[in-house]
Amino acid sequence: MSRFHWTAGDMLARGACLPPVDRAVKRLTRGVAASSPRSTQRGIRKAEINRTETAMPRPLPMLACLAALALPVEADEISLRHSFGETRLDPDSIRRIVSVGYHEQDFLYALGLAPVGVHEWFGGHPHATGPWAEEARQAVGAEPEVQHGFEIDVEWVWGMEPDLILATFAPLDAQTYARLSEIAPVIGPPEGYSPWGAPWETELRLIGQATGREDRAEAVIERIDGKIAAALEAHPQLRGLSGTSAYFNSNGQIAGFRGMEGANRLLGALGIRTPAAFDEMVGESDRFHVSAERFDLFDLDVILWLVDPPTRQTIEALPAWRNTRAAREGRAVWASPAMMGAMSFQSPLSIEWAIEPLTRLLAAAADGDPATEVQ
Repeated sequence: MSRFHWTAGDMLARGACLPPVDRAVKRLTRGVAASSPRSTQRGIRKAEINRTETAMPRPLPMLACLAALALPVEADEISLRHSFGETRLDPDSIRRIVSVGYHEQDFLYALGLAPVGVHEWFGGHPHATGPWAEEARQAVGAEPEVQHGFEIDVEWVWGMEPDLILATFAPLDAQTYARLSEIAPVIGPPEGYSPWGAPWETELRLIGQATGREDRAEAVIERIDGKIAAALEAHPQLRGLSGTSAYFNSNGQIAGFRGMEGANRLLGALGIRTPAAFDEMVGESDRFHVSAERFDLFDLDVILWLVDPPTRQTIEALPAWRNTRAAREGRAVWASPAMMGAMSFQSPLSIEWAIEPLTRLLAAAADGDPATEVQ
């Protein structure tokens, strides 16, 4: 749909022929209403009125209005594409944002926005906010209500009265998307990626567009890229190493991931390469599983274990693990609960929080000396 679609009647109904003072104020305040205090807006309005009244003599407004009727007028709405189609919305009109995905609250905090409702994934943290994002949550004054449970509670979302629903990292299907779309505009996962597989930068840019914070999104990306570059400069020995993240489930199976998804994407940014065969083994899923006899697949220069302390004890007791070079030379990084959460979240705030401690741990593990403490 074209953004230039109003008729002359539409323009009159929407105030296209308001007195020029009001039109100027409307254009100016629309962009700052979401972030400027009322006193600031009043000051802007007064200044704009003074400038506009002196710039246009009173006899001209009607002539200007008649001339404007012959020209196309740009609508406030924009169109955004995602994996569930296209959504039209007006970023300037958004006041109440609800996240039905598992980590979108971090993206909103990074953009300086306070959601009114979020969906808890794990951890049981207040406001479903991990320790890596707590400072940012407080900075925007967010105290969102929390939906618990794996599936999206559409009734709960409806009760939150949102202007925008974020589902960029959500357990979303076509039926749920349709139901949510009856409540408010919905932004689904970025298109062109496997489920749960979009880069955080792409997701942040999409959310930035939906909320009118594109410049803020680019600034966040630039800041984090700079921190990754600084970490790699401080630990150049990481570049060119083989490595991966891994998980061990309750069935005694090792889980591996694609080279450019989840925590492996950050490892890749630090110069650590996951075996290409892992992508083939994952196939159409988001991970692959092998028996505990196949630790050889993970016997690399470094390995980041995303497991809790009891599971670590289980792994370290297995002969198949103890016989690997990674075990003998102390090449494993055993993530703390907070690091596990941050690596799972893969948000701008969790990654920024993890960069320094993670690179330090990886560098310690990569030296091949079992006497080096990796903690």
